[in-house]
Amino acid sequence: MRHRSLLTFVLPVALLLVCAGSRQAAAQLGTGGTTGIFGTGGLTGTSGTGTTLASSDFFTGVQAVQNVNLSTFDAARFFDIARCQCATPVWLFIALLPSGFAKRSTAISGTGNTGQISVWLGPQGCDYAGNQALGICREIAHEPLLTFLNQGSWTIPTDARTMSTYLGTSTTIADGGTTTVTTGTAATCTAPTGSFGQNVWIVIDTNGDGTSDLTISDSINVDLLGPAAPTNVTVEGGNQALVVKWDQVDQATNTDLVGYQILCSRADKYQVFNETWVDGGGSNGPFSSGFETCPANQVVDTVDGGAIATDGVETLNPTFVCSGLLSPAATSFRVETLQNGIYYAAAVVSVDNSGNPSSPPQVLYGKPVRTLSFYDVYRDGYSDSTDTNTSDPGAATGGFCAVAARRTRWQSTGVALAGLGIVVTGVTLARRRRRRR
Repeated sequence: MRHRSLLTFVLPVALLLVCAGSRQAAAQLGTGGTTGIFGTGGLTGTSGTGTTLASSDFFTGVQAVQNVNLSTFDAARFFDIARCQCATPVWLFIALLPSGFAKRSTAISGTGNTGQISVWLGPQGCDYAGNQALGICREIAHEPLLTFLNQGSWTIPTDARTMSTYLGTSTTIADGGTTTVTTGTAATCTAPTGSFGQNVWIVIDTNGDGTSDLTISDSINVDLLGPAAPTNVTVEGGNQALVVKWDQVDQATNTDLVGYQILCSRADKYQVFNETWVDGGGSNGPFSSGFETCPANQVVDTVDGGAIATDGVETLNPTFVCSGLLSPAATSFRVETLQNGIYYAAAVVSVDNSGNPSSPPQVLYGKPVRTLSFYDVYRDGYSDSTDTNTSDPGAATGGFCAVAARRTRWQSTGVALAGLGIVVTGVTLARRRRRRR
C-alpha cells in the first residue's frame, strides 16, 4: 500500500514537470526549430513518438508578391524606411512541411473546436498572455486551429508599416521595484537604433484556454535609418559636365554601406535624364535608383500641363538620379552630356544595403563651361572660358604666330606678298649657286 500511494503522488508531479518544461522553439526564416509538444493520439500526447508535431514541421516566409516567398537574403533587406512610409503590402505565409502533413491526421483527431493559431509581433515572450495584455506584443491575425490544419497553410495580409513597428519603447518599474516592465510603441517608421530585429510569434493554443502549447518564433530585419552622408562635397564645372567630389563615409561604422549615387536637376526643377518612377527611376533613362523612396512623399507642381517635382533633388526623388550606383570606394563622378553656360543643382548620397539613402542631401550648384584650345582663343578671340568674345579674332598673345596685332586687309595682304617674294628670291639664289658648282 505504501508503494502504491507513493506512485500515486510521484507520477502526477513528474508529468506536471514534463509539461512545464515545454518552452518555445526559435526558428530561422523558412524553417522551424526542433522542439514540439504534440503527441500520439492528439495534440497533447507524449512527445518524441514519431507522430509529434514540432516547430520543425512548419515553414514560415514573407511575400512581397502573393504566393512568392522572398529569399532569406531579400527578406533581410526588404523592410526599409521607404516601404514603411508607403505601407507597402506584404503577406506572411505559414505552412506545414511534408513532415507536418504526415502527422496532420493524428493532430486533427486529437483537437476540439476551440483551438486557435495566432500571429504576434513583439520583442519578447509574445506566447505569454501577460505580455500580450501589457501591449508590448501586437496581434496580426488569428484563425481556428482546425482550419489551419485542414488547409495546411495560411497566408496573412499585412503591410510593411505594421511589420516595421517598434514595440516596447519605454520601461516602468512594478511590484515595488522588483519587476521591470517594457511598454509602449515608437512613432510610425522610427526606432531607437534605426535597425532592429522584429520578432514574429506563431502561437498555437490547442484548447482555447489562452495558454500557448507550441510557439514558433522568427525574426526579420527592419532598417529604418540610412547611412552617414558624404562630407566635403564639391561641384566643379567641366566642358558639358559637372565633376562632383566627396570624402568617403567611414565603412567601419557604416558596415552596410553599398555605395553612392549622384542626383542633379536643371534650373533647380527639371530632370536632366529621362527617368521614371517605374523600376526605381530607370525604365526610360540611362540610370536606375540604388535607393528607395516613397512616391507619396514627393511634392509636385503642375507646370506646362505636366506634373513636375519642384523638390526633386532635395527630397531624393529617384527620377533625378544622374549616375548609377557607385562603389563604396568612389570619391568623385563626372556627370556628362550637360549644357554649357547654365547652372545645375547636384548632390551625392550614400546608400545602404536596405536601399536607405543618407538624408538630408547637401545640394550644391555648378555651371558647365566650355574648354578652349589655343586655336579657339586665336581664332575667335575668347579671353577666358565664359564663352564671351572680349577681344578681336587673331589678336591672341603668346607664340611666334601671334606676335603682331590685327592689321587691315591691305596691310595683311602686302605683308604676305613681301614674305612670298623673300621666299622666292631665296630659292632662286640657291639654285644659281648650285649651277656654278
